[in-house]
Amino acid sequence: MSPPHIDQLEVENGELRAQVQALQAGQATLVAQQAEADKERQLRFHTVFTHSPLGHQIIGPDLTIHQANAAVATLLGLESPQELIGHAILEFAHPDYYADWARLQAALWEHNTPTFALETCLLRADGTVLWCRVTSVLFPDDGGELGYITLEDIATRKQLEAQVQQHITEVEKVNDQLTTFNEELHIANEELQEANVSLGRVNAELDTFIYAASHDLRSPISNLEGLVQALMRELPANSPQKGLVQPILRMMEESMTRFGQTLDRLATFGTAHTSQELGREYIDLATVLEDVRQEVAPLLATTHGQLLVDLAGNTTFWFTAKHLHSVLLNLVSNALKYRHPDREPVVQVRSYRELGRLVVSVQDNGLGLSEAQQGQLFRLFKRLHKHVGGTGVGLYLVKKILDNAGGTIQVTSEVGRGTTFTAVFPA
Repeated sequence: MSPPHIDQLEVENGELRAQVQALQAGQATLVAQQAEADKERQLRFHTVFTHSPLGHQIIGPDLTIHQANAAVATLLGLESPQELIGHAILEFAHPDYYADWARLQAALWEHNTPTFALETCLLRADGTVLWCRVTSVLFPDDGGELGYITLEDIATRKQLEAQVQQHITEVEKVNDQLTTFNEELHIANEELQEANVSLGRVNAELDTFIYAASHDLRSPISNLEGLVQALMRELPANSPQKGLVQPILRMMEESMTRFGQTLDRLATFGTAHTSQELGREYIDLATVLEDVRQEVAPLLATTHGQLLVDLAGNTTFWFTAKHLHSVLLNLVSNALKYRHPDREPVVQVRSYRELGRLVVSVQDNGLGLSEAQQGQLFRLFKRLHKHVGGTGVGLYLVKKILDNAGGTIQVTSEVGRGTTFTAVFPA
Protein backbone atom coordinates (compact mmCIF):
# COMPACT_ATOMS: atom_id res chain seq x y z
CA MET A 1 0.00 0.00 0.00
CA SER A 2 1.38 3.33 -1.21
CA PRO A 3 1.84 6.20 1.10
CA PRO A 4 -0.98 8.80 0.96
CA HIS A 5 1.19 11.54 -0.47
CA ILE A 6 2.21 9.41 -3.42
CA ASP A 7 -1.41 8.67 -4.25
CA GLN A 8 -2.10 12.39 -4.12
CA LEU A 9 0.74 13.10 -6.51
CA GLU A 10 -0.54 10.57 -8.98
CA VAL A 11 -3.99 12.17 -8.91
CA GLU A 12 -2.51 15.59 -9.49
CA ASN A 13 -0.34 14.32 -12.34
CA GLY A 14 -3.39 12.78 -13.95
CA GLU A 15 -5.23 16.07 -13.76
CA LEU A 16 -2.25 17.91 -15.23
CA ARG A 17 -2.04 15.44 -18.09
CA ALA A 18 -5.75 15.93 -18.75
CA GLN A 19 -5.31 19.72 -18.77
CA VAL A 20 -2.33 19.45 -21.14
CA GLN A 21 -4.31 17.22 -23.44
CA ALA A 22 -7.20 19.68 -23.35
CA LEU A 23 -4.84 22.57 -24.14
CA GLN A 24 -3.29 20.61 -26.98
CA ALA A 25 -6.72 19.83 -28.34
CA GLY A 26 -7.75 23.50 -28.06
CA GLN A 27 -4.56 24.65 -29.76
CA ALA A 28 -5.12 22.21 -32.59
CA THR A 29 -8.63 23.56 -32.96
CA LEU A 30 -7.35 27.17 -33.06
CA VAL A 31 -4.74 26.26 -35.63
CA ALA A 32 -7.37 24.57 -37.73
CA GLN A 33 -9.70 27.57 -37.40
CA GLN A 34 -6.85 29.96 -38.26
CA ALA A 35 -5.97 27.90 -41.30
CA GLU A 36 -9.61 27.88 -42.35
CA ALA A 37 -9.83 31.65 -41.88
CA ASP A 38 -6.62 32.18 -43.87
CA LYS A 39 -7.98 29.95 -46.58
CA GLU A 40 -11.23 31.92 -46.62
CA ARG A 41 -9.35 35.26 -46.76
CA GLN A 42 -7.19 34.00 -49.57
CA LEU A 43 -10.30 32.86 -51.41
CA ARG A 44 -11.94 36.26 -50.98
CA PHE A 45 -8.73 38.00 -52.03
CA HIS A 46 -8.44 35.75 -55.07
CA THR A 47 -12.09 36.40 -55.96
CA VAL A 48 -11.70 40.17 -55.67
CA PHE A 49 -8.34 40.12 -57.43
CA THR A 50 -9.59 37.97 -60.29
CA HIS A 51 -13.01 39.46 -60.93
CA SER A 52 -12.47 43.16 -60.15
CA PRO A 53 -13.29 45.54 -63.05
CA LEU A 54 -10.10 47.39 -62.15
CA GLY A 55 -6.75 46.08 -63.29
CA HIS A 56 -4.85 44.41 -60.43
CA GLN A 57 -1.35 42.99 -60.51
CA ILE A 58 1.36 42.04 -58.04
CA ILE A 59 4.92 43.04 -58.85
CA GLY A 60 8.25 42.48 -57.19
CA PRO A 61 10.99 44.96 -56.32
CA ASP A 62 12.42 44.59 -59.85
CA LEU A 63 8.98 45.51 -61.28
CA THR A 64 8.42 41.99 -62.57
CA ILE A 65 4.76 40.97 -62.71
CA HIS A 66 3.99 38.01 -60.41
CA GLN A 67 0.22 37.96 -60.78
CA ALA A 68 -2.34 39.83 -62.91
CA ASN A 69 -6.08 39.71 -63.42
CA ALA A 70 -8.15 39.68 -66.60
CA ALA A 71 -8.91 43.42 -66.35
CA VAL A 72 -5.17 44.23 -66.67
CA ALA A 73 -4.91 42.02 -69.73
CA THR A 74 -7.94 43.75 -71.27
CA LEU A 75 -6.52 47.19 -70.53
CA LEU A 76 -3.22 46.27 -72.20
CA GLY A 77 -4.89 44.60 -75.18
CA LEU A 78 -3.92 41.03 -74.31
CA GLU A 79 -6.09 37.94 -74.38
CA SER A 80 -4.97 36.39 -71.08
CA PRO A 81 -3.35 37.66 -67.89
CA GLN A 82 -0.89 34.74 -68.17
CA GLU A 83 0.81 36.68 -71.00
CA LEU A 84 1.92 39.21 -68.36
CA ILE A 85 3.42 36.83 -65.80
CA GLY A 86 7.21 37.07 -65.66
CA HIS A 87 7.33 40.29 -67.71
CA ALA A 88 8.44 43.64 -66.30
CA ILE A 89 5.82 46.37 -66.20
CA LEU A 90 8.36 48.61 -67.96
CA GLU A 91 7.79 46.55 -71.13
CA PHE A 92 4.36 48.25 -71.36
CA ALA A 93 5.46 51.72 -70.20
CA HIS A 94 5.53 54.58 -72.67
CA PRO A 95 9.19 55.55 -73.27
CA ASP A 96 8.49 59.11 -72.20
CA TYR A 97 7.18 57.90 -68.82
CA TYR A 98 9.79 55.39 -67.62
CA ALA A 99 10.69 57.82 -64.84
CA ASP A 100 7.22 57.33 -63.28
CA TRP A 101 7.95 53.67 -62.58
CA ALA A 102 11.39 54.51 -61.24
CA ARG A 103 9.72 56.87 -58.77
CA LEU A 104 7.22 54.15 -57.77
CA GLN A 105 10.03 51.61 -57.33
CA ALA A 106 12.03 54.00 -55.14
CA ALA A 107 9.01 54.98 -53.04
CA LEU A 108 7.98 51.40 -52.23
CA TRP A 109 11.23 49.50 -51.85
CA GLU A 110 13.82 52.16 -51.05
CA HIS A 111 11.82 54.51 -48.86
CA ASN A 112 9.27 51.92 -47.62
CA THR A 113 6.35 54.20 -48.48
CA PRO A 114 3.21 52.18 -47.65
CA THR A 115 1.15 53.64 -50.51
CA PHE A 116 2.06 55.56 -53.65
CA ALA A 117 -0.08 56.90 -56.53
CA LEU A 118 0.63 58.54 -59.89
CA GLU A 119 -0.83 59.04 -63.34
CA THR A 120 1.18 57.70 -66.24
CA CYS A 121 1.01 56.49 -69.81
CA LEU A 122 1.23 52.86 -70.98
CA LEU A 123 1.30 51.30 -74.43
CA ARG A 124 -1.17 48.58 -75.35
CA ALA A 125 -0.14 45.53 -77.34
CA ASP A 126 -1.34 47.25 -80.55
CA GLY A 127 0.76 50.34 -79.81
CA THR A 128 -2.11 52.61 -78.80
CA VAL A 129 -1.79 54.84 -75.77
CA LEU A 130 -3.41 54.04 -72.44
CA TRP A 131 -3.65 56.75 -69.78
CA CYS A 132 -4.15 55.23 -66.35
CA ARG A 133 -4.02 56.03 -62.66
CA VAL A 134 -1.65 53.75 -60.78
CA THR A 135 -2.26 53.07 -57.08
CA SER A 136 0.34 50.95 -55.27
CA VAL A 137 0.36 49.34 -51.82
CA LEU A 138 3.36 47.59 -50.26
CA PHE A 139 2.63 44.32 -48.40
CA PRO A 140 4.84 41.56 -46.96
CA ASP A 141 5.27 38.15 -48.57
CA ASP A 142 7.26 35.02 -47.75
CA GLY A 143 9.77 35.91 -50.44
CA GLY A 144 9.97 39.57 -49.43
CA GLU A 145 7.77 42.62 -49.79
CA LEU A 146 5.64 42.88 -52.94
CA GLY A 147 3.74 45.69 -54.55
CA TYR A 148 -0.01 45.46 -55.08
CA ILE A 149 -0.72 47.63 -58.16
CA THR A 150 -4.13 48.86 -59.32
CA LEU A 151 -4.60 50.31 -62.81
CA GLU A 152 -7.60 52.54 -63.61
CA ASP A 153 -8.33 53.72 -67.16
CA ILE A 154 -8.54 57.54 -67.14
CA ALA A 155 -8.50 58.11 -70.91
CA THR A 156 -11.96 59.71 -70.90
CA ARG A 157 -10.98 62.08 -68.11
CA LYS A 158 -7.77 62.97 -69.94
CA GLN A 159 -9.75 63.74 -73.09
CA LEU A 160 -12.07 66.00 -71.12
CA GLU A 161 -9.10 67.70 -69.47
CA ALA A 162 -7.52 68.21 -72.90
CA GLN A 163 -10.76 69.72 -74.19
CA VAL A 164 -11.01 71.98 -71.16
CA GLN A 165 -7.39 73.05 -71.63
CA GLN A 166 -8.06 73.71 -75.30
CA HIS A 167 -11.06 75.86 -74.38
CA ILE A 168 -8.95 77.68 -71.79
CA THR A 169 -6.28 78.30 -74.41
CA GLU A 170 -8.89 79.56 -76.87
CA VAL A 171 -10.43 81.82 -74.22
CA GLU A 172 -6.99 83.16 -73.33
CA LYS A 173 -6.34 83.79 -77.01
CA VAL A 174 -9.68 85.59 -77.36
CA ASN A 175 -8.91 87.57 -74.21
CA ASP A 176 -5.54 88.57 -75.65
CA GLN A 177 -7.24 89.62 -78.88
CA LEU A 178 -9.87 91.50 -76.89
CA THR A 179 -7.16 93.23 -74.86
CA THR A 180 -5.40 94.24 -78.07
CA PHE A 181 -8.69 95.41 -79.55
CA ASN A 182 -9.49 97.42 -76.41
CA GLU A 183 -6.07 99.04 -76.56
CA GLU A 184 -6.59 99.89 -80.23
CA LEU A 185 -10.09 101.14 -79.43
CA HIS A 186 -8.70 103.28 -76.62
CA ILE A 187 -6.16 104.79 -79.00
CA ALA A 188 -8.88 105.32 -81.62
CA ASN A 189 -11.10 107.00 -78.99
CA GLU A 190 -8.28 109.32 -78.01
CA GLU A 191 -7.68 110.17 -81.67
CA LEU A 192 -11.42 110.67 -82.12
CA GLN A 193 -11.56 112.97 -79.11
CA GLU A 194 -8.68 114.98 -80.51
CA ALA A 195 -10.44 115.10 -83.89
CA ASN A 196 -13.68 116.20 -82.19
CA VAL A 197 -11.86 118.96 -80.35
CA SER A 198 -10.25 120.07 -83.61
CA LEU A 199 -13.59 119.83 -85.42
CA GLY A 200 -15.22 121.85 -82.65
CA ARG A 201 -12.67 124.60 -83.15
CA VAL A 202 -13.22 124.50 -86.92
CA ASN A 203 -17.01 124.65 -86.45
CA ALA A 204 -16.70 127.56 -84.05
CA GLU A 205 -14.47 129.38 -86.53
CA LEU A 206 -16.91 128.56 -89.33
CA ASP A 207 -19.86 129.85 -87.30
CA THR A 208 -17.96 133.03 -86.54
CA PHE A 209 -17.03 133.45 -90.19
CA ILE A 210 -20.60 132.89 -91.43
CA TYR A 211 -21.99 135.30 -88.86
CA ALA A 212 -19.40 137.95 -89.74
CA ALA A 213 -19.76 137.41 -93.50
CA SER A 214 -23.55 137.70 -93.36
CA HIS A 215 -23.26 141.02 -91.55
CA ASP A 216 -20.44 142.28 -93.78
CA LEU A 217 -22.41 141.46 -96.96
CA ARG A 218 -25.59 143.12 -95.72
CA SER A 219 -24.22 146.62 -96.35
CA PRO A 220 -23.31 146.16 -100.06
CA ILE A 221 -26.63 144.40 -100.67
CA SER A 222 -28.48 147.35 -99.14
CA ASN A 223 -26.44 149.68 -101.32
CA LEU A 224 -27.34 147.68 -104.44
CA GLU A 225 -31.02 147.74 -103.51
CA GLY A 226 -30.81 151.50 -103.11
CA LEU A 227 -29.05 151.88 -106.45
CA VAL A 228 -31.67 149.76 -108.25
CA GLN A 229 -34.49 151.76 -106.70
CA ALA A 230 -32.72 155.02 -107.65
CA LEU A 231 -32.24 153.77 -111.22
CA MET A 232 -35.94 152.93 -111.47
CA ARG A 233 -36.81 156.44 -110.27
CA GLU A 234 -34.39 158.07 -112.75
CA LEU A 235 -35.87 156.35 -115.79
CA PRO A 236 -38.11 158.85 -117.64
CA ALA A 237 -41.73 157.84 -117.57
CA ASN A 238 -42.00 158.18 -121.38
CA SER A 239 -38.66 156.48 -122.07
CA PRO A 240 -38.99 153.69 -124.67
CA GLN A 241 -36.37 151.66 -122.72
CA LYS A 242 -38.38 151.72 -119.49
CA GLY A 243 -40.64 148.87 -120.59
CA LEU A 244 -37.59 146.72 -121.28
CA VAL A 245 -35.43 147.74 -118.32
CA GLN A 246 -38.05 147.82 -115.57
CA PRO A 247 -38.76 144.02 -115.52
CA ILE A 248 -35.02 143.36 -115.34
CA LEU A 249 -34.64 145.81 -112.44
CA ARG A 250 -37.55 144.12 -110.62
CA MET A 251 -35.89 140.72 -111.02
CA MET A 252 -32.66 142.21 -109.69
CA GLU A 253 -34.57 143.65 -106.74
CA GLU A 254 -36.25 140.29 -106.06
CA SER A 255 -32.90 138.49 -106.26
CA MET A 256 -31.37 140.92 -103.79
CA THR A 257 -34.36 140.46 -101.48
CA ARG A 258 -33.82 136.68 -101.53
CA PHE A 259 -30.12 137.26 -101.00
CA GLY A 260 -30.97 139.39 -97.97
CA GLN A 261 -33.19 136.61 -96.63
CA THR A 262 -30.32 134.17 -97.11
CA LEU A 263 -28.06 136.46 -95.15
CA ASP A 264 -30.66 136.63 -92.38
CA ARG A 265 -30.74 132.84 -92.26
CA LEU A 266 -26.97 132.65 -92.19
CA ALA A 267 -26.84 135.21 -89.39
CA THR A 268 -29.29 133.07 -87.38
CA PHE A 269 -27.28 129.95 -88.26
CA GLY A 270 -24.12 131.64 -87.02
CA THR A 271 -25.62 132.22 -83.58
CA ALA A 272 -27.26 128.79 -83.30
CA HIS A 273 -24.15 126.85 -82.26
CA THR A 274 -25.09 127.42 -78.63
CA SER A 275 -28.50 128.26 -77.26
CA GLN A 276 -26.91 129.97 -74.26
CA GLU A 277 -25.80 132.89 -76.40
CA LEU A 278 -29.31 134.32 -76.55
CA GLY A 279 -30.38 132.95 -73.16
CA ARG A 280 -33.38 130.82 -72.32
CA GLU A 281 -36.67 132.04 -71.00
CA TYR A 282 -40.04 130.70 -69.94
CA ILE A 283 -42.03 130.79 -73.17
CA ASP A 284 -45.43 129.58 -74.34
CA LEU A 285 -45.59 127.41 -77.46
CA ALA A 286 -49.06 128.70 -78.29
CA THR A 287 -47.90 132.34 -78.25
CA VAL A 288 -44.90 131.70 -80.50
CA LEU A 289 -47.03 129.58 -82.84
CA GLU A 290 -49.52 132.42 -83.16
CA ASP A 291 -46.68 134.77 -84.16
CA VAL A 292 -45.67 132.23 -86.80
CA ARG A 293 -49.30 132.09 -88.05
CA GLN A 294 -49.28 135.85 -88.54
CA GLU A 295 -45.96 135.68 -90.38
CA VAL A 296 -47.13 132.99 -92.82
CA ALA A 297 -50.60 134.55 -93.24
CA PRO A 298 -49.80 135.85 -96.76
CA LEU A 299 -48.62 132.38 -97.80
CA LEU A 300 -51.77 130.82 -96.30
CA ALA A 301 -53.89 133.29 -98.27
CA THR A 302 -52.15 132.72 -101.63
CA THR A 303 -52.21 128.93 -101.28
CA HIS A 304 -55.70 128.74 -99.72
CA GLY A 305 -54.04 126.68 -97.01
CA GLN A 306 -55.12 125.80 -93.48
CA LEU A 307 -53.06 125.81 -90.29
CA LEU A 308 -54.74 123.55 -87.71
CA VAL A 309 -53.44 123.63 -84.14
CA ASP A 310 -54.04 121.04 -81.41
CA LEU A 311 -51.93 121.68 -78.31
CA ALA A 312 -52.52 119.29 -75.40
CA GLY A 313 -51.56 119.92 -71.81
CA ASN A 314 -48.99 122.42 -70.59
CA THR A 315 -47.26 124.20 -73.51
CA THR A 316 -44.88 126.41 -71.54
CA PHE A 317 -41.20 125.50 -71.17
CA TRP A 318 -37.69 126.93 -70.94
CA PHE A 319 -36.15 127.63 -74.32
CA THR A 320 -34.69 130.38 -76.48
CA ALA A 321 -37.64 132.27 -77.96
CA LYS A 322 -35.85 133.23 -81.19
CA HIS A 323 -34.76 129.64 -81.78
CA LEU A 324 -38.26 128.26 -81.12
CA HIS A 325 -39.62 130.81 -83.59
CA SER A 326 -37.04 129.71 -86.20
CA VAL A 327 -37.92 126.02 -85.72
CA LEU A 328 -41.68 126.53 -86.05
CA LEU A 329 -41.42 129.06 -88.91
CA ASN A 330 -39.20 126.76 -90.96
CA LEU A 331 -41.40 123.70 -90.46
CA VAL A 332 -44.72 125.49 -91.10
CA SER A 333 -43.51 127.55 -94.07
CA ASN A 334 -41.91 124.49 -95.69
CA ALA A 335 -45.18 122.59 -95.28
CA LEU A 336 -46.93 125.36 -97.20
CA LYS A 337 -44.24 125.89 -99.84
CA TYR A 338 -43.85 122.22 -100.72
CA ARG A 339 -47.57 121.67 -101.18
CA HIS A 340 -49.05 119.16 -103.60
CA PRO A 341 -50.28 120.77 -106.85
CA ASP A 342 -53.51 118.76 -106.82
CA ARG A 343 -54.82 119.86 -103.41
CA GLU A 344 -54.88 122.77 -101.03
CA PRO A 345 -52.33 122.51 -98.24
CA VAL A 346 -53.41 121.48 -94.74
CA VAL A 347 -50.81 121.82 -92.00
CA GLN A 348 -51.53 120.27 -88.60
CA VAL A 349 -49.48 121.24 -85.54
CA ARG A 350 -49.89 119.04 -82.47
CA SER A 351 -48.12 118.92 -79.13
CA TYR A 352 -48.05 116.66 -76.07
CA ARG A 353 -45.84 115.83 -73.11
CA GLU A 354 -43.66 112.70 -72.94
CA LEU A 355 -41.35 111.97 -69.99
CA GLY A 356 -41.45 115.65 -69.09
CA ARG A 357 -40.39 116.78 -72.58
CA LEU A 358 -42.50 118.76 -75.01
CA VAL A 359 -43.13 116.97 -78.33
CA VAL A 360 -44.31 119.03 -81.31
CA SER A 361 -45.32 117.46 -84.65
CA VAL A 362 -45.91 119.35 -87.88
CA GLN A 363 -47.82 117.27 -90.44
CA ASP A 364 -48.67 118.26 -94.02
CA ASN A 365 -50.38 116.74 -97.05
CA GLY A 366 -47.76 117.94 -99.50
CA LEU A 367 -45.33 116.39 -101.98
CA GLY A 368 -43.68 114.01 -99.55
CA LEU A 369 -40.12 112.71 -99.64
CA SER A 370 -38.49 109.48 -100.75
CA GLU A 371 -36.19 107.54 -98.42
CA ALA A 372 -33.16 108.83 -100.31
CA GLN A 373 -34.37 112.42 -99.93
CA GLN A 374 -35.04 111.91 -96.21
CA GLY A 375 -31.42 110.87 -95.78
CA GLN A 376 -30.22 114.20 -97.19
CA LEU A 377 -32.86 116.38 -95.61
CA PHE A 378 -30.86 118.09 -92.86
CA ARG A 379 -27.70 118.82 -94.85
CA LEU A 380 -26.49 122.39 -95.20
CA PHE A 381 -27.46 124.11 -98.49
CA LYS A 382 -29.25 120.95 -99.65
CA ARG A 383 -32.43 121.62 -101.65
CA LEU A 384 -34.58 118.63 -102.59
CA HIS A 385 -37.25 120.43 -104.67
CA LYS A 386 -35.80 122.84 -107.23
CA HIS A 387 -39.13 124.37 -108.29
CA VAL A 388 -39.50 126.18 -104.94
CA GLY A 389 -37.21 129.01 -103.91
CA GLY A 390 -35.01 128.47 -100.87
CA THR A 391 -31.52 128.55 -99.44
CA GLY A 392 -31.06 125.01 -98.16
CA VAL A 393 -30.30 126.39 -94.70
CA GLY A 394 -33.66 126.18 -92.91
CA LEU A 395 -33.89 122.47 -91.96
CA TYR A 396 -30.18 122.31 -91.20
CA LEU A 397 -30.71 125.24 -88.84
CA VAL A 398 -33.70 123.47 -87.21
CA LYS A 399 -31.68 120.32 -86.51
CA LYS A 400 -28.69 122.31 -85.26
CA ILE A 401 -30.85 124.29 -82.82
CA LEU A 402 -32.47 121.14 -81.41
CA ASP A 403 -29.23 119.13 -81.27
CA ASN A 404 -27.38 121.89 -79.42
CA ALA A 405 -30.27 122.28 -76.97
CA GLY A 406 -30.40 118.54 -76.21
CA GLY A 407 -33.51 117.86 -78.30
CA THR A 408 -34.16 115.80 -81.43
CA ILE A 409 -36.04 115.97 -84.71
CA GLN A 410 -37.28 113.10 -86.85
CA VAL A 411 -39.10 112.88 -90.16
CA THR A 412 -41.54 110.35 -91.61
CA SER A 413 -42.78 110.82 -95.14
CA GLU A 414 -44.48 109.16 -98.08
CA VAL A 415 -44.13 110.43 -101.63
CA GLY A 416 -47.36 112.01 -102.85
CA ARG A 417 -49.09 111.84 -99.44
CA GLY A 418 -47.19 114.19 -97.16
CA THR A 419 -44.56 114.58 -94.44
CA THR A 420 -44.51 114.74 -90.65
CA PHE A 421 -41.69 116.38 -88.67
CA THR A 422 -41.53 115.50 -84.94
CA ALA A 423 -39.48 117.83 -82.76
CA VAL A 424 -38.69 116.90 -79.15
CA PHE A 425 -37.68 119.80 -76.92
CA PRO A 426 -35.63 119.10 -73.76
CA ALA A 427 -37.33 119.06 -70.38
